Amino acid sequence: MLSARSIEIIESSPGWRRHRIEFFDLPEGRMVVKGQRPARGPWAHRVLNGIAALAGVPCLKAVPVHGGQKAQDVEVRRLRALAAVGVRVPKVLHVAQDYFVMENMGSTNLVCQLAEGGGEIARQAWLRCAQYVLDAHMAGVYFSQCFARNLIMLPQGVGAIDFEDDPLEVMNLTDAQARDWLAFFQSSLWLLDVSHRWIDEQLDFILSQETPKVQRALALAANRLAWLRHLSNNRKLWGRDGIAIRAAALHLHRYRLRHP
Repeated sequence: MLSARSIEIIESSPGWRRHRIEFFDLPEGRMVVKGQRPARGPWAHRVLNGIAALAGVPCLKAVPVHGGQKAQDVEVRRLRALAAVGVRVPKVLHVAQDYFVMENMGSTNLVCQLAEGGGEIARQAWLRCAQYVLDAHMAGVYFSQCFARNLIMLPQGVGAIDFEDDPLEVMNLTDAQARDWLAFFQSSLWLLDVSHRWIDEQLDFILSQETPKVQRALALAANRLAWLRHLSNNRKLWGRDGIAIRAAALHLHRYRLRHP
């Protein structure tokens, strides 16, 4: 926990009030102070929920980010719950009315490893993260924003950040875990400079260890979203997100064909 002097340093700083997040080097170590954000409007959620309903894919439903005290309470609760079952996430060190303090896990995320590592480094980083997600699911938990940017590469393994929302508010555990895989694949597969065969082998190995319920939820998503693999590979036309979605849809479609 933090000393009274460290708390005084944090509370006297305008940085986290102005920018919401501020980094500190304190006697207890490197810390992240996270202030509260305003609530977001409902329109984006309504659009995404409409798409999820039309596509018949429950795990695509939007998860509300409440903002304010409620979002902070959600994040602190989720960080503590994940840590309690052995999932590596930042330690919560202090909670105040309008901010909380957590361990700084660093800034080297999976995106950095895939974009800069290349070759075997990138492959091993991706596999480490996939195993981390699977291990969390086997422990009966789930993430919130399971994107490559939120998976932090550490000397001792992998950690995750960003837990301001709770998918179980709008979906069941199976769909929340399937949602984790969709986010992970969408944000990482397009960055892997490897053969389709290598990805096929890894998806077969990793997903074969998932629960049958999660496998069925992913199969449903793969079937309903398969048409997205036909998007053009022209980044100028669709942008980075379009290319990322196309890659995930393509590889999930290939996975589904191998496992009818």
